[in-house]
Amino acid sequence: MSKIDINEIYTLFEEIKELIKSKESNNAEVQPEIVLPDLSAITELSDKLDKTIEQVSKPIKTEHRHVFSFASSKTFIGAMVLGVMCILSLFTIIYKQKEADSLKDNDLKYRYIQMVGEATPSLLTNLDSIFEYRHDSVKVIRKEVVAYEKAVIERAKRLEKARKMYMEAEKLREEVKSMK
Repeated sequence: MSKIDINEIYTLFEEIKELIKSKESNNAEVQPEIVLPDLSAITELSDKLDKTIEQVSKPIKTEHRHVFSFASSKTFIGAMVLGVMCILSLFTIIYKQKEADSLKDNDLKYRYIQMVGEATPSLLTNLDSIFEYRHDSVKVIRKEVVAYEKAVIERAKRLEKARKMYMEAEKLREEVKSMK
């Protein structure tokens, strides 16, 4: 784009001013010779800008590809180690769950023996067979034990309350004796 010098603009205004003065003095129509600047460069830039905006506004398609190949020995070894670790973790969880279930059963057996009050060989054999083969009976035993333990706790609370009341009564008797 060609730049217009300020002096050129000033001279253009001067020429227009003189033409207006001469027109007023002559009253004749005089056509001024005004040279317009070349605006083709601006239209070219405008077209280029429109094309650029159009290209920028188009979505860009990006493709991502993930390749899992056993061609690399590191990948193969890593996958095998991960698989073995998962299998070992599964077996460990199963083993620990069985162990925890066994401990829960033994705890329930102990609490049941405490509830009954004695441990005879026939009772122990009977308990082992119940826990081994009849799981519905285990639920019944669990309910009985929980009910018994709640009753024991309630009885202990009542006994403690009675002991506190007895102690308070003894204090009051001593206070009465000391007042007489």
